Order: sequence, then structure tokens, then C-alpha cells
Amino acid sequence: MEKRAGEKAVLSPAMKRLGEYLKRTDERTLIGLSITQLAEAVGVSEATVLRFCRQNGFQGYSDFRVSLAREGKVWLREEPNDFLYEIQTEYLAALGRCRAKLDGATIRRAYELILSADKVYCFAAPENAAAAFWLKDRLLEMGVFAVTEEDVRFRNIVIPACGEKDLLVTLGGGGETARAAELARAHGMKILALGGGERYADCALTAARGEDRGERYVPLFLAEILCAGLCRAFPERFDVALAKSACAVLDING
Repeated sequence: MEKRAGEKAVLSPAMKRLGEYLKRTDERTLIGLSITQLAEAVGVSEATVLRFCRQNGFQGYSDFRVSLAREGKVWLREEPNDFLYEIQTEYLAALGRCRAKLDGATIRRAYELILSADKVYCFAAPENAAAAFWLKDRLLEMGVFAVTEEDVRFRNIVIPACGEKDLLVTLGGGGETARAAELARAHGMKILALGGGERYADCALTAARGEDRGERYVPLFLAEILCAGLCRAFPERFDVALAKSACAVLDING
């Protein structure tokens, strides 16, 4: 049964019992338990444990234990029926689906497209405009020439002036980004899609889609992964540019 807007999440007795056990048991003990041992300790099935992990945004039980070791039980501090807990769960679930779809080869191909581009154009539909501007700003800080534009008419002027050495990054799906990608393809641009728009893309970092509100943050999450990964993989190229950007900001701020 689908949950209506404004209704509280309804947890099964087994899920509630598992949540209560996790709250009252210290992290060290939990980290040492296999999924079978945890299920037996609580008196639930292993499937219930997996379902609990996935509803909280984890890919599986191993992912849950890694997070537990690194961050403790921060995700359990709100009551299961709390409004904030519901929002957090939806965000974590969306990011978990996103991470599950990523693979090393695709990310490396995305790196290649960024590194080989003369100019990077970051375009998105209005609902993802903030992610496009964030990506543009981050790339500029890294010393990559990047621009973005909200005006669709101006995009249609800019793209025909580009060529095969330029890269279009689309963030999210939708008709506007699809039309921009189609136009870019016609003019020989390379295309990198983040969170949708795979049809015309040379490379796509995408995610298994859901219907929750966390979906709106997937393009931004993918952009963060792309930029952070580039800086870690190629420090000799980006460290100097980032240091210069930081100095420039300090000078502006006095």
C-alpha cells in the first residue's frame, strides 16, 4: 500500500523490534555481528535485516556495518515515525540507489571527458539548476573552463558555436536537457549525463530511479562524486588550481 502525503511511516513489529535492538546495543557489539547473528539475536529473519538496511539508504548489511564503524548510529537518533526521519530515509535511499549503479569504468570515462575538454557547458532543467551552477563553480575552482546558462534560447545559440573538443554535461533528465543533448550531438560535442539523459550521452553516471523527494539531490551527488574523484585521482593537476582559487577568495574577503 502506498503511503499518502502527510501520513507517518508504518513499521512492522519485526522492523520496530530490530530498530529498538539497534538503538540499545553499542556499536562495537553490532559491528561484530554477522547478519545471521543479528537476526537471531532480535528474533527476526535475515530478509527483515536487509530490508531495514535498504530502507535506511544502505546497499546491504556490509554497507550498514561499514557506516556503523565510521559514523556510529547517527541515522537512528530520530524516532522511526518522526517527520525528519522520513525525509532522511528518502534521501539516504536515493543516494544508496545512486551509488549502487556506479562502477569504476564509467567514472574513469567521465574523468577522460572532463580532462580532454576545452570547455565544459553544464546544462540542466530548472529543478536541477542549482546542481548545474554548483558543478560549474567547482570546475572553475579546479582550473577547468566551465559555464552554465539557464536561458534555453541562449543555450540554443551557444551550442552551435561548440565542437568536438567541447563537452556538454547534462544534470538530470527532462525535455530541455534532452533537446540540449540532441543539439550538442548534432554539432559534434561530447556529452556526459549525470542522473538522467542517457540517450545521447557518451558516458552516463546514473541511478536507479525512485519516486521519493531524495531524487532531486542525485545530480548534485553525482557532480560531487565526479569533482572529488578527479581531485583525488589527479592531484598534480588540480591541487595548484584549487590553492589559487582559495587564495583568490581570501583576497576578495580581505
